[in-house]
Amino acid sequence: MRIREKIRNKLRGFLERILKDSDINSISISSTIPQSAKIVNSNLSGNIKIGERAFIYKCEMFGNISIGNNTSVNGPNTDIHSWVNSVKIGNFCSIARNVSIQEYNHLFKNATSYYIKKHIFGEDWTNDINSKGEIEIGNDVWIGTQCVILSGVKIGDGAVIAANSVVTGEIPPYAIAAGSPAKVVKYRFPEDIINKLMEIKWWDWPIERIKNNYDLFDGELTMKKLENIN
Repeated sequence: MRIREKIRNKLRGFLERILKDSDINSISISSTIPQSAKIVNSNLSGNIKIGERAFIYKCEMFGNISIGNNTSVNGPNTDIHSWVNSVKIGNFCSIARNVSIQEYNHLFKNATSYYIKKHIFGEDWTNDINSKGEIEIGNDVWIGTQCVILSGVKIGDGAVIAANSVVTGEIPPYAIAAGSPAKVVKYRFPEDIINKLMEIKWWDWPIERIKNNYDLFDGELTMKKLENIN
């Protein structure tokens, strides 16, 4: 009994350190949250893995979800739901309010799209859903407000998803996509700069190296800046 009490006290102290100065509604015990992350007024249920220095504000997460280092997921009304497959979000991403990321869908080719097996036949609700695969969002991705990201989507590193877009397919690295369904309208940089960014993968650098390359992140990006990396 003493061992159990010690474990409970250690766990309670760990969660208190994580949630200090935060207003959080609920968090599942299976979640992994480092002390450097900040969670504010959010519901985390399932196998949730939060990266170092991540910031989660007024969000709901349910299922098998991983959030990368230094990523910000801002609410209110931003939700990430998975059940069949996982949702993976990379480092240094910015996700705005009112964004919905949904890994599973209703079975609309059946006689009804209603959750009839759950509500009428008493079966598990997972018998009323399907999935086109995991959702994978790369690094340094910006998703604007009111966007919807659907099952099976893959968004490449550095991409920007314009506000009010619905993403149903694959978005290439450093593309700017907009619309419903979202389509590429242009790219953030010329091809040579994109190739160099994909080569250096700065989002995986230690924080100290990022700080030592301040000029790379100050002002408009040029090939000269990329060639003078420390």
